[in-house]
Amino acid sequence: MLARRILCVDDNEDTCELLKAMLGRADLDVVTVSDADEALRLIESERFDLYVLDSEIPPGFSGLTLCHKIRAVDTHTPIVIFSGHGFESHREAGVLAGANAYLVKPDVTELIPTVRRLLEEPRPADL
Repeated sequence: MLARRILCVDDNEDTCELLKAMLGRADLDVVTVSDADEALRLIESERFDLYVLDSEIPPGFSGLTLCHKIRAVDTHTPIVIFSGHGFESHREAGVLAGANAYLVKPDVTELIPTVRRLLEEPRPADL
């Protein structure tokens, strides 16, 4: 069985390395990019099983904007927003933008369980 592919979009290099290491140890194939334009190019040309988005992504994007753009072309692939913004209003905005989960940095304890849960849930395309 092929490893599930995850696209992580975060402008912080340390966070990208952390996500790649953590998710990689969970037997996931992780691609990291630091800007929204590169993320959109990859999303158009490659298949991913899940997206992890920061809330602030250059150039001038928010994770919510990128989430909306992904949902415009891909309604089924799970999206996790992994953000330093932790107010309930941020979580609600993430869900309204189309995210399946909203996790708050720097706490990583729920990242792997959330990713695994979302990858295991049946999606309409899989039914």
